[in-house]
Amino acid sequence: MRKRLILLITLIFLQTVLGAGTGEAKYKDWDKYIERYQQENKYLQSEGGLIVFLGDSLTEYFPFDELRKRYNIINRGIRMDAVADAYSRLKVSVLDLKPQTVFIMLGTNDVCAYWLPPEEILARYQKLLERIKTALPDSKIVVQSVLLTRNPAWNNYIRPLNTGLAQLCRQMDLVFLDHNPVLTEGDRLAARLTGDGIHLRQAGYDLLADNIRRYLESPVVVKYQGRLVFSRLGSSQGQPEVLVNLRSFARATGGTVQWSNGQARLIKGGREFSWTVGQKVAVLDGKELVLDVPPAVVNNSLYVPLNPLAEALGYTVNSAADKKTFTINDARVNENITKK
Repeated sequence: MRKRLILLITLIFLQTVLGAGTGEAKYKDWDKYIERYQQENKYLQSEGGLIVFLGDSLTEYFPFDELRKRYNIINRGIRMDAVADAYSRLKVSVLDLKPQTVFIMLGTNDVCAYWLPPEEILARYQKLLERIKTALPDSKIVVQSVLLTRNPAWNNYIRPLNTGLAQLCRQMDLVFLDHNPVLTEGDRLAARLTGDGIHLRQAGYDLLADNIRRYLESPVVVKYQGRLVFSRLGSSQGQPEVLVNLRSFARATGGTVQWSNGQARLIKGGREFSWTVGQKVAVLDGKELVLDVPPAVVNNSLYVPLNPLAEALGYTVNSAADKKTFTINDARVNENITKK
């Protein structure tokens, strides 16, 4: 009862402050944020390697302290912003800085405050992404998932929205970083990670920061249907070999992972691929395969060679000319690969 009351109070608050229906209303101090950004940009424009985070309150409240020890992060989150609000301030918030990388997390207010249908939010999102991509052709763009909440009704909007965002990223050759698998408990945001059913506690932000760090530290980008698969590099006879995080691969492609006595098993579509940590032999449907590079455990996560895994499961792997971006495709799909 108490949890339902919190969610109800949150919804009433959002609808009262922002207005019901589809009419957006900005945060009361929105213009002050823009003025501050304009002043900050005067000295930030001369800095290189900027990483800009564009979003709403989930971004504004993000404790970036640890990530800032290594990366030059600029927080351009404004509470209550919907996609259209962020679009209207895009020049001063992002474009004027010419950042190296842009992380975007928007859509929560479009759903929870305005109840916009997913197709309308996606249309607004596409307009925003096209403008960034056109203005900043050399910048990397990472679309972060809309986070699930504790409210099933909101989540019924958010799930198809995330599916659409992943498809949009695939079409536009961008990266979709899905945080929800590490934040959810069952089919909702884990209760221990939130106080009001929407916003994150420190433990939730720690999980987001870990995902972001894995992306920023990756020497290459691996994607399946727009979705990021965490990766690192190994070596085979002096040549670099792309390794992928097994759980990340499974989540992106719809498989499941099981661990038992130092052995990892990936199960997908009735097929089973298994490895024993430290060995170069994998087993596919009971038949042994010799790998050029053994699986590696890094920070308690298992990384396995991409090519034999993909080929065994019926995928093809295409790479950009600079070998910085790798795209996993269904065998019947022939995608054009562009530089990261």
